[in-house]
Amino acid sequence: MNKVWVTGDAVVDLIPDGEHHYLKCPGGAPANVAVAISRLGGETGFIGRVGGDPLGRFMQNTLAGESVDTRFMHRDETQRTSTVLVELDEHGERSFTFMVKPSADQFVQPDDFPVFEKGQWLHACSIALANEPSRSATLGAMQACRDKGGFVSFDPNLREDLWQSEAQMLEAVWQALPLADVVKVSDDELALVTKPFITEAHSVKARLAALVEHAPNVSLWVVTQGSEGARVAFHQTVWQVATTPANVVDTTGAGDAFMGGLLAALAKLPDWQTPEAVTEAVRQGNRCGALATTAKGAMTALPTALQLAGQ
Repeated sequence: MNKVWVTGDAVVDLIPDGEHHYLKCPGGAPANVAVAISRLGGETGFIGRVGGDPLGRFMQNTLAGESVDTRFMHRDETQRTSTVLVELDEHGERSFTFMVKPSADQFVQPDDFPVFEKGQWLHACSIALANEPSRSATLGAMQACRDKGGFVSFDPNLREDLWQSEAQMLEAVWQALPLADVVKVSDDELALVTKPFITEAHSVKARLAALVEHAPNVSLWVVTQGSEGARVAFHQTVWQVATTPANVVDTTGAGDAFMGGLLAALAKLPDWQTPEAVTEAVRQGNRCGALATTAKGAMTALPTALQLAGQ
């Protein structure tokens, strides 16, 4: 299996536990994806910064305990670890309040990254693009991975309250998209990402077609659609991959579980660029995402290979 490097934020999520308490849970989309891949038997490493504080040490120890390579997970003694207050509604849907702005992950430098090798993957999210120097360092790493014959995965994972404006956020996302081989978006994110050139209501199919047209370098687009599964666009061909129903408790880690399942499947293959390989990888992503919604928390709910086999 080819190694999957993941870069971005490692976050401590504070999740409601009853009326008067919160659970301290490890999270952050990139960290979740790294752990998701590791739990499925993949080889993965995390690249980024946490604060020189107890929460940063907690995140380092957590990822190392999940067999994630943390050699490039640096502790920045001058910054604080990202901490997020998660609120859940009656349907298990979540909203986020970021308590540290800017957090340590926004201070990543170009020399924080390893030298990539042919066949390796690099996965990134848009939060890494919210501020300098992280933006330039991340975009540079994406280009460097491709230059070495590796593959780049990008999940916008849009969090508008971390940006000065929607326009700034979309500009940064569209800097990253041309550097990606694989892109995953949700239904809501699809509408936002296509906003620069589609201003009226359009179907998922129409918006996906617009993305394919405006970023032709991306080999694989995946639109996650919850209980409906995922819509896939691969080299101009579009199809739907169904999922199985789940008893939803908490959706916090579903998208990250999907991403981890998808990348774990793709990275195992010497040649992932076939419709059959893509369908099977998306199917595994769907199953991982569904399983992750059946427990509370993000990282804590990510399924193992054994759980996946027994589904």
